[in-house]
Amino acid sequence: MIPVHALHRHGPTPARPPRYLVVEGPIGVGKTTLVRALAARLDARTVLEVFEENPFLARFYEDRERYAFPTEMFFLMSRFQQQELFAQEDLLRRFAVSDYLFEKCRLFASFTLDSSEYTLFAQMYDVLSRQVPTPDLVLHLHAPVPILLDRIATRGRDYERGIERSYLETLDQRYRALFRQQDSTAVLSIDTSEVDFRDPATVDHLLAIVGLGEGCA
Repeated sequence: MIPVHALHRHGPTPARPPRYLVVEGPIGVGKTTLVRALAARLDARTVLEVFEENPFLARFYEDRERYAFPTEMFFLMSRFQQQELFAQEDLLRRFAVSDYLFEKCRLFASFTLDSSEYTLFAQMYDVLSRQVPTPDLVLHLHAPVPILLDRIATRGRDYERGIERSYLETLDQRYRALFRQQDSTAVLSIDTSEVDFRDPATVDHLLAIVGLGEGCA
């Protein structure tokens, strides 16, 4: 179950149960676990970030100043291509679930790039973002940074070993600020400190909270 104190809503109230859900949050918070659980339960299409294909990512964690721009540009184009394909697919299934919000491109770039790099990046982002589908609901997962660090260490990805606590703290703060200011898309923030989405009962509880419980039209 998800404790009441772990939930907080932002943005407009959805007029109907969501069909396109996005799960977002900082590294190590459990996005992919939840996406896969929701996709299985809803028989939904998935849009999963292909971060492991980014050839600059490992070097970025070792030298952020040098490799930030190619890293963020690769992610921008990769995510856009995914979203473009997703928007063109016919809606044979009722639901779709993604493990990233396209706006994360700008969020990361805003603190990894210098001012001149960010200016160029933002110009490209503004053009591409106009063609990206808007989710019905964003599930913003968050947890204290020590918990995130423990989870990152547990899953043992080599290229994540160089992630610094300060980087995660900044990332967490930026996500919280982004969703506090959200006024166009419904957001449900969930503190995952005491939540395990590998538990089917917890996923059922979440579906009921967002209006997608058993029997929902």
